[in-house]
Amino acid sequence: MAQRQISYRLLIIIAFLCIYLIWGTTYMAIRIGLDGLPPFMMASVRFIMAGVLLVAYCLWTGQKWPKFHSMVRNAFFALIIMVGGQGLLVWSEQYIATGYASVLVATIPLWFVIIDKSNWKLYFSNPYIILGVILGFIGILTLFGETLSGESVSTSRLELIATCLVLIGAISWVFGTLLYKSYPPRDSMYMNLGWQFIFASVISLLLSGVLGEYSHTDFSNVGMRAWSAIIYLALPGSIVGLVAYTWLLTQKPAAVVGTYAFVNPIIAVLIGWLFANETISSFQLVGMLIIIVSAVMINLKRRQVLKA
Repeated sequence: MAQRQISYRLLIIIAFLCIYLIWGTTYMAIRIGLDGLPPFMMASVRFIMAGVLLVAYCLWTGQKWPKFHSMVRNAFFALIIMVGGQGLLVWSEQYIATGYASVLVATIPLWFVIIDKSNWKLYFSNPYIILGVILGFIGILTLFGETLSGESVSTSRLELIATCLVLIGAISWVFGTLLYKSYPPRDSMYMNLGWQFIFASVISLLLSGVLGEYSHTDFSNVGMRAWSAIIYLALPGSIVGLVAYTWLLTQKPAAVVGTYAFVNPIIAVLIGWLFANETISSFQLVGMLIIIVSAVMINLKRRQVLKA
């Protein structure tokens, strides 16, 4: 019995390390992968690797091929959640620091409260959630502070666009997640996820062509470092992290598992500082801290309110 308890605790620790460290390091992996392939081409390669492996596993375990209506829904969710949520992030990391991008993604709890209209009455009856939403917007405005005040001539137009696109990607991810919860495709989660990866790969490949990335793509010149980062994003980043996250949701309260959203930016900022010499301005540092505090308040209280 004692041995089982130790093994269980070890599994819990390993699973949390997966979603804390692996997902926290994916931001730097994206930056490294961009050294080898253009953004949407890299996203397409990453998605097809993860998708084929997941679908093959599901078929190997005897799961049935999804029906047409499930395919249509998976294609839609691939566009909204993966291409919108992840694809825009990949494109944006060409122009903004990895740690900065991770904090923008940490606004997800804020967008959950704002977009989830069906629970507004519950959310906005809680003063902590209201304060968290206000702090979240203050944090976002603080991140834009230097640009809006005109104090930084180094902030380029592309950096501003990239910042906006990461926020749009976070909103897209939340919107798609809420729709997925209300109208889930049939079949297993892993089969659905596998097909979403495959559809996301196709959509990303099309976008790559529209944006003129084909002329800048040369697979023969992609170095081992970039390939390693892309494989890391496809396997540990997409599959291992997801399995750990899903299992933890069956073992621990969702609010506890959701703490990855607060830890990932810290990991990403530290790695960006250590390995990419990324710097953070005072405006950005203050904005990051405000957003993380906002995310903690909203996420913990939102789970409590929904359980009440």
